[in-house]
Amino acid sequence: MALKQVVKHFWYTTSQQPGESAGTSGTYGVWADGAPGIIFQHHQGHSAILNTAGTPFPLSFAYGQSTRPCTNQVTGNPLLLGISFYPTAFKKLFSIDASDLTNTLLDAAQLFTPSFIEQLLHTADPRQIIRLFSQRLAQQLLKYPQDAAIDESVRILQQATTRIDSALLASRIHISQRQFQRRFKAYVGVCTETYQRIMKFQQALRLLRHQQYNKLSDISYHLDYADQSHFNREFKLFSGFTPKALQERLHGNYPAELSRMIRYD
Repeated sequence: MALKQVVKHFWYTTSQQPGESAGTSGTYGVWADGAPGIIFQHHQGHSAILNTAGTPFPLSFAYGQSTRPCTNQVTGNPLLLGISFYPTAFKKLFSIDASDLTNTLLDAAQLFTPSFIEQLLHTADPRQIIRLFSQRLAQQLLKYPQDAAIDESVRILQQATTRIDSALLASRIHISQRQFQRRFKAYVGVCTETYQRIMKFQQALRLLRHQQYNKLSDISYHLDYADQSHFNREFKLFSGFTPKALQERLHGNYPAELSRMIRYD
């Protein structure tokens, strides 16, 4: 399926937990995960997600790379459905410079027709909503050229266990380091150095989640952080928590993997 080159997965959830009333509010935290996406959400036709200032989000919105954490409020018991993309998806699908979406969001009404958003609102079955998105995205994928070299560079960075200099990646496709960085940022949204730091943070998060360590310093040593203080600073920068604070908060339980870490309190 052609969409496999841009879509990692779809996800669906509700904010209401067993035993909670329909009016219960919750929160979800956005952490750096290296992936952009789209969320469609509503409660009885109205936005159910509010930012920290209390302003409602659009019913459907696209978000770019995140390099800083934030927490949003979810009200009622809304339908929440999202698409988690591979890093270069927005450039491929909509010819959008991904750096324009970094740490921000875009009303999906600027990506899709009003009639499409209206169609989503009148579709109750999440599987049907996924089919509608899939059809529309497949059409978009045919419109714009791809950049296989940047895709390959992203794969190399994702699999790397040590830092890779962007000059090396540039030399593989025979362009200058400056040209490569400009192309990479346009497709991915951040520079290669920042993307590598996010991938390293995600590795630390997986180790913490799966309790694959004896003590927290084992994680910083395994991932070659300069020292424990550097590990703590980087982890808090991308998540809002120190490793120890998150360890205590999770108590061995981590939410299902969605496009973003979503935790309802």
